[in-house]
This record gives sequence, structure tokens and C-alpha cells, in this order.
Amino acid sequence: MQIVRVHDELLDGTLRTHQFGGVRVAVVKGEGPRELIRPGRRVAPAGEGVLRVLRPLTGAVWVVQDGRHGTVRAPQLICLDSTRPYKASMPENFRLVDVTVAHRLVGLTADEAASFTARPWTGAEGLAALLSSLLEGLGRHGREVETAVDLLGGSVVGLTAALFSERMREFAEDPRIARQALMLQVQSYVRARLAEPGLNAETVARSHHVSLRYLQKVFQEHGISPARWIRDERLARCRTELADPHLDHLPVALIGERAGLYGASHFSRLFRDRYGITPREYRKERGTP
Repeated sequence: MQIVRVHDELLDGTLRTHQFGGVRVAVVKGEGPRELIRPGRRVAPAGEGVLRVLRPLTGAVWVVQDGRHGTVRAPQLICLDSTRPYKASMPENFRLVDVTVAHRLVGLTADEAASFTARPWTGAEGLAALLSSLLEGLGRHGREVETAVDLLGGSVVGLTAALFSERMREFAEDPRIARQALMLQVQSYVRARLAEPGLNAETVARSHHVSLRYLQKVFQEHGISPARWIRDERLARCRTELADPHLDHLPVALIGERAGLYGASHFSRLFRDRYGITPREYRKERGTP
């Protein structure tokens, strides 16, 4: 990314970041006018793309991407995508929350994410209001957050995915979009219920009023089965908690149970098959005594 300054002024400002599981939250404060530019030559040809959701706390943010131009102020939200060129401008003194989340965490491809870029969300009602309020709280009190970082990350991801799903339904009644909206709804639903031992593909399909075969078809478009995706999400939650020193007081088996993986040997085998190392070894190599 290029940061463009006005004339020869110094880029005075502050940046504070927090990692909540698979989500990065940055609180940025600076004096405008400023521009953040991602030119085409700086877009990597390969690698996992990310979505960036911006929530102004003070000041305004102008975003240009995918042929659209959107302007937001608190409590509004706006989205950028790292896989294509964009420009974000802050015309005055500003303070904002910048959330970075991988496409895979919200169940979107880069092409699908193009439907959301540079489109303001009101931030005053519905799911957008919930996400806006959460980001405002992180912006104001993020420095004080020391525990439950994975749960906070899960909340941000879940609300973001649900918000994209809600917006997707507004765009068209195309069957492909309907399937993608269902995918986002399912992912948000599952992440909120990982600890439930009865959570599986059948119960998920039933709760969303679709057949198991249809649910499998939706996931097949993303190269995975719903059962495998649920298992991988459980293991990813466990790995995040094993890496968190604030959770070192919890036995390894309990870490598995918190994500719905019951039985110490069963959990250990699944974790080793997925990551090539047992949960206990993973925690020890992270540096836990």
C-alpha cells in the first residue's frame, strides 16, 4: 500500500493493532487529508485475499473501488478488498477502526466480495448496527482487552459474515447468490455453536430448512463437505485457544470440549491429522512451560 502525504508534511498519526483469532483489528488515528492507495502493481498475483471493513470513529472516509465511490462517517461502515486496486481518502483529522478478515473466514471469493466494496452500510439499524457498535467498543477499549480474544474475533467474523449475507440477498434473486447467502448464514450459525456436541451437517441442514443433499451441494462449490468444514472450524478454534497464554490454565482435553471435540484421544488424533502435531505438543512448542 502507498500512503500519500500532502506536500512535505510528516505522516503524523498512531496505529494500534489487536489480533483476535483470525481477525486483525487496527485503530488508526491521523491528521488529514491523507490517502491510502493500493495500485494494481502492488496487488499480489497469488495468495489469500482479505476484506477490510472500515468504521470511522471521527472524521470521514472516502473509498473508491470496483467502479464505485462511497463516503462514510460514524456510525457507518464500508468495505475494501485487497485483491484489487483501491483508494481510501481521509479528508480531515480522523480516527477509525480497520478490520481485516480473510475471505475464507466469511465464505466469500474475491469475485463475490466485489459486490460489497465501496458500498456504505448505514450502521444505524439491524446487523450493521451491531457490528458498528462492536467495532466502536474495540476502538475505544481495545487496549484493555486481555482475554477472550478468540471469542471477540468470532463475534466480528460472525457479524461480518451475517451482514454480507443480508446484503447479498438485496442484490438479486439469482440461485447462485441464494446459495452463497445460505453458505454465509450456515458458517455464522456453526461458529456460534461449535461447542454443541450434536452440531453436525444434518442438524445444520434441518435448522436452515434445506435438505442435507442441497447443503452438501452448496459446500461442494467451495471444494469441501459440510462435515469436513465443521470439523476444520472446531480444530481451528482449538488451535487458537491452545496458542493463547491466557487459557493455559485449561486442560488440553477441555480445550477440545469447548469446540465440541469430546474424548482426549479422539481430539488428539484429529488435531494431529490436521496439523501434524498433537495438541499438547503444539502448546508446548508455543513456549508454554
